Amino acid sequence: MKIKVIGSSVDGSLCQFAASYVINDHIAIDAGSIGFMSVAAQKRIKHILISHSHLDHIASLPIFIDNVYVPGPDSVIVYGRPSVIECLQANLFNDSVWPDVLRLSSEESPFLKYAALENAQAVKLGGLTITPVDLDHVVPTFGFLIDDGETAVAVVSDTGPTERVWELANRNPRLKCVFLESAFPNSLEWLAERTKHLTPELMRREYEKLDRSVPLVVVHIKPAYYDEVTAELKALKLPSLEISGPNREYEI
Repeated sequence: MKIKVIGSSVDGSLCQFAASYVINDHIAIDAGSIGFMSVAAQKRIKHILISHSHLDHIASLPIFIDNVYVPGPDSVIVYGRPSVIECLQANLFNDSVWPDVLRLSSEESPFLKYAALENAQAVKLGGLTITPVDLDHVVPTFGFLIDDGETAVAVVSDTGPTERVWELANRNPRLKCVFLESAFPNSLEWLAERTKHLTPELMRREYEKLDRSVPLVVVHIKPAYYDEVTAELKALKLPSLEISGPNREYEI
């Protein structure tokens, strides 16, 4: 399985300002920055799974749709819980922020299609089994367990301390890697608790809910606290920990 963390800046910064992950070149988790990839790379993506409705996870979706649309019966499919789909229509594709692409679509030539996701109900896409799992964030949010039959990966999006995703991950003997956030420094644990994010220490406690040691890729560090958070992550001295960066690609 190949997972690429899509960059969201053009100045060589190590920070991630928006969230997108591309699996095996044709499935995206979140759309914060996929609209800024090369057009050729964008055109390979056929399925987009949205974890939740916050802007850093959906910001480039309209631009992406505009970039890849060509007349014909096939279109990109956007997957999300029903409330996320409703949010995209009401607040993004609303003819004010961006054209209502559903209204402009026809059966013969749609701009995009929607598909609803339900908690713990797996979908099969491009040779992968992807299971959305409820997390604990300030809006309803999914993490995703991704399994190709030989390897499984947990992409855990924005969350505070949670349980169910670890229970399901522990049941999968093929789990080989976890992508997990660490947004704020330990000194701002009060803010992490209010916004339902993690600090390095809270992240460590989440990782320890796994019943085995697998590589841990840390994502979603708030840019304003990048140096402080990365120093605290390194101080954990977890041998399996790697701090991700823009356009890193992982073969798992």
